[in-house]
Amino acid sequence: MIYLDNAATTRLDDGCWDILKKYNSQEFYNPSALYRKAMENAKAIKSARGIIAKSIGAKSEEIIFTASGSEADNIALLCSLRAKSGKVLIGSSEHSAVYNTAIELKVKGYDVEFVPCDRYGRTDMAKFEAMLDEKVVLVSIMHVCNETGALNDLASIARLIKKKAPRAIFHSDGVQAYGKISVDVKAMGVDLYSISGHKVHAPKGIGALYCRSGLYLKTFVYGGGQENGVRSATENVPAIMAFADVVGRNFANIKTNYSAISELRDYLQDELMNKFENIKINTDSANSSPYVFSFALNSARGEVLVHCLEDKGVIVGTGSACNSQKSTKRIPQALGINGDYAQGMLRISFNESNTKSDVDEFIQALGESLQELIKYQKSSSKDDCILTRLKLR
Repeated sequence: MIYLDNAATTRLDDGCWDILKKYNSQEFYNPSALYRKAMENAKAIKSARGIIAKSIGAKSEEIIFTASGSEADNIALLCSLRAKSGKVLIGSSEHSAVYNTAIELKVKGYDVEFVPCDRYGRTDMAKFEAMLDEKVVLVSIMHVCNETGALNDLASIARLIKKKAPRAIFHSDGVQAYGKISVDVKAMGVDLYSISGHKVHAPKGIGALYCRSGLYLKTFVYGGGQENGVRSATENVPAIMAFADVVGRNFANIKTNYSAISELRDYLQDELMNKFENIKINTDSANSSPYVFSFALNSARGEVLVHCLEDKGVIVGTGSACNSQKSTKRIPQALGINGDYAQGMLRISFNESNTKSDVDEFIQALGESLQELIKYQKSSSKDDCILTRLKLR
């Protein structure tokens, strides 16, 4: 099986298994209890918090463990606002965890506006600056677009916010950036930054939110006061410790991995352009994370191709347009992708173990799948895939 959907989730690092076993079967104690074994677990969590903090240039007390990146996004948007009203600016290509939370803020009475992006998913800085004013109380712009890999210049965004909307809080969803590119929250100037474990080979069910010192967050989950009183719940010690272990062991290779994945992404793009016509590239290779690559065909629906490729042993992702619900069409609309291309988006996302051989198998499987769909169209008038303009070089 060739797995090229790492933006969705990643394979668990082999080193996590012993840690998960240890803290589930041996050191299973509740870190809030007062006996020695429990206090040792509390100390272990403190150490893990320090490892996560160091990986993004933060202080230990600025890290709040969460159950996911989505939960971190929710806490950032729902719990950081002090003002009862005001303008909230949200990137138009944000992950649904941010987008749908922003809709909830709109229901609560905030003036929510969506910042346009370019055709690659990167924030339109001129339009963003024009939308900024003293009424803005919150800005949320993702670091790396989960659909296209587009990389936003958070430091430049932060400077504009400080200049034109000095009381605004700046949050960034860093889920697709963390572990892939170097992250320094202080240098970037963000107040809040969301990360996730299962995108970097740690377990599912663990994430974290960076919250700048001095920024107060309202309580999200009431209870025993864990995580600085923001998110009460018995800590997920096994997942926290596995997350920290993965970060501690693997993040030293970020620059080396980035270079290798860049070459792989470029090879994929060249192969696609050489072998297929009527293809639309949705990723700007010069200004994006190499780990995520998006393209669209006007000759077949993305979800159909996903299933065809799976039958051939290749797993890829698809753009949001393939969902029949109207609300999920916002991403291609934000990117300016229209017509048949909007229904034919595919997303390829890498991890450090992928190779050129994986890309070759994907290219071959994609070509075979398209040819099979042509034959199916000829034999069945009921097929709803658009294949009449398909051309293979």
